[in-house]
Amino acid sequence: MRHKRFLKYMLALALLSVGPALPACAQTDVHILDVGQGLSVLIESQGYTMLYDGGDSSHSSYVVSYLKQQGVSKLDYVVASHYDADHLNGIVGALNVFPAETLWGPDYTADSRVFDSFLKISAAKGLNKIQPAPGTEYSVGDAAIQVLAPSGSGYSDVNNYSIAIRVQDGDTSFLITGDAETDSEQEMLSSGLTLNSDVYIMGHHGSGTSNNPEFVQAVSPEYAVVSCAMGNAYGHPHQEAMTAVQSVGARLFRTDMQGNLVASTDGQTITWNTAPCNNYTPGSFMEVPADLPDQPPISETVSADRNQKASAPAGISSQPYDGYTIIVNKNSKKYHIPSCRSVRDMKESNKGYCSDAAYLNANGYQPCKNCH
Repeated sequence: MRHKRFLKYMLALALLSVGPALPACAQTDVHILDVGQGLSVLIESQGYTMLYDGGDSSHSSYVVSYLKQQGVSKLDYVVASHYDADHLNGIVGALNVFPAETLWGPDYTADSRVFDSFLKISAAKGLNKIQPAPGTEYSVGDAAIQVLAPSGSGYSDVNNYSIAIRVQDGDTSFLITGDAETDSEQEMLSSGLTLNSDVYIMGHHGSGTSNNPEFVQAVSPEYAVVSCAMGNAYGHPHQEAMTAVQSVGARLFRTDMQGNLVASTDGQTITWNTAPCNNYTPGSFMEVPADLPDQPPISETVSADRNQKASAPAGISSQPYDGYTIIVNKNSKKYHIPSCRSVRDMKESNKGYCSDAAYLNANGYQPCKNCH
């Protein structure tokens, strides 16, 4: 009898030694890519992936390259938080390269070349874009994704259409809000959905028009992340946003100072690829000359251009001229400094040129909130 028990014991040991290896602890990785003045976040868990935004055109190929380096061969979810070029260009690039299962995007349209490209590649791939409702939940491997916003419509600023999500793995959580501004933040606060999160990827690149103190207090993050470019023209991150996250004791990461950031969680703890920089120094705005040249007489130029899709008052030129300092979107009735990211993606047919902000204000045009 003792001999038989010994043989069974040895057989069990032998089976253990040649049997399958025990699975590694499940892990969710959240990559915040350094895409300059833009945003791109890759969420990976147990072989499943979600790409949230893809940066601007100058970083589109980099995002594709980074995904390949991570071993990504398909995207289970692709999220275009909204349709600003610094979020959408890389999404178009990724859709051109990787098979995708599900595509999210908010229910509004944009008058831009990149949005047209987004619609074309979506149709070519047979993807039907959906805007998931707040409160709905999805899974990416071990990570549970809950949609928080947008919950409204008819926003005066399209940033508020940003799809906001909360990512949870076990006891750890991440909040990503795209460029959502105060209106959307207030709706999230009123929704009753959970906002409290360990990691907060700050809204609108750390803008003061987002990240209002009440919202940041509700999130109460242990870590805050700013995705922006060093020396950007918008002054991101803004002092108000830095004060808000510092006041809740959040430790700070910045892509402009630290490059790519990767947070990994096993559901209990979060580890990073680098230590927080904790540099709460705000950016500085680009200076625009105060003394603008006189507006040249251009009414004949505008009236002669009959092929324009959008009309404009006589004080806005359809062609650049020496001394112009303001670029106008005649369709959206917003005006911008020449270096604004919105200008880079604006259709030529919608561009106007001016040098007098007072004239624009008097004719119903509004300054861009990003470049002021």
